[in-house]
Amino acid sequence: MEDEAFRLTVGGSDEEAICSAADKGEVPRRWAALIDEVHDQSATAWGVDYGDLHGMSWTLPSLKAGEHCELPVVAAWAPTTGAEDSAKTWYAVMPSPTMLQRQVTAEPTTRAERLKRAEDRPVHRRIEGEATS
Repeated sequence: MEDEAFRLTVGGSDEEAICSAADKGEVPRRWAALIDEVHDQSATAWGVDYGDLHGMSWTLPSLKAGEHCELPVVAAWAPTTGAEDSAKTWYAVMPSPTMLQRQVTAEPTTRAERLKRAEDRPVHRRIEGEATS
């Protein structure tokens, strides 16, 4: 979705990314074998429907007992400031669950965050001096 001021992009994994997510444990390992179906939609009942830009939906292969699937849906928005920025939101909505987890659990990266974190830690100082009896 886009207007004269902003671009909003909603996205998630496509079929190829879903199949390759099996290597990371984000979807059942057996789904990796479905990669050949990605390019022949007549041979499968699963996939991503982009809904002619009015939304999107995922129809996934079935899960067996004990299996799980991590399928993030991400939204990103940015000002529409020029052609050089046109892909920013598109790339922003493509991370895997593993990448999202890494970002959530990562150490703070800005100077302000590092300083705040340092302020919250207990201070341990070693006082050196001469021994007295």
